Amino acid sequence: MDEVEDIKNDSEEGEDDEDDEDLDEDVFIVESIKNHLISEDGSIKFQVKWEGYENPKDLTWEPEENLKESAEEILDLYFDEVGGREAILNETAKAAKTKKRRRTTNGGNPNNTTKRSRRNGVHPAETTPPATVKKWSPPAGSWEDDIETIDACEDEGSGKLIVYLIWKNGQKTKHETHVIYKKCPQKMLHFYERHVKIIRDENKALDGEAIL
Repeated sequence: MDEVEDIKNDSEEGEDDEDDEDLDEDVFIVESIKNHLISEDGSIKFQVKWEGYENPKDLTWEPEENLKESAEEILDLYFDEVGGREAILNETAKAAKTKKRRRTTNGGNPNNTTKRSRRNGVHPAETTPPATVKKWSPPAGSWEDDIETIDACEDEGSGKLIVYLIWKNGQKTKHETHVIYKKCPQKMLHFYERHVKIIRDENKALDGEAIL
């Protein structure tokens, strides 16, 4: 009878070990946060680098809620680097009008692991493909209704003026002026109007000196 109980106990311990191994395989560790974006619904997503996955294709976009639950410490460090969560929301006017409320964090010791179901040994990028993996490009046709503002216009040393755009979806791009004149001439005109100062009084004074 004792031998039967020993065999049963050994069997149960073996099953527990297998369960532990399966659990370990389902754990992915967040190494760092590389970037962020604001979705159309106003929520923030973060580009995550997973520990042990060095290929850039393995980077995934994760919602803020996932990282709050599993990598809160790393998320807080990233917020410190970019000036806080509110700084991200204020990047565009659209984001500033949307989701601004702060969610209270759960108690307990923070950790930087996220559990995901992994089948057939695939990595996180294959199990949770982000919706914004494809490289973003400006729309065809006019850009007037898609641009939030023209951020700057400067010469980068090539002899050509470069215009920096901030889009309503939070994206930032730069283009030569001939592209801007074609795609969003009104935006460029408003930019010039904001930055060009017309000084009438000084011109009159100069004309008076010329007559004397």
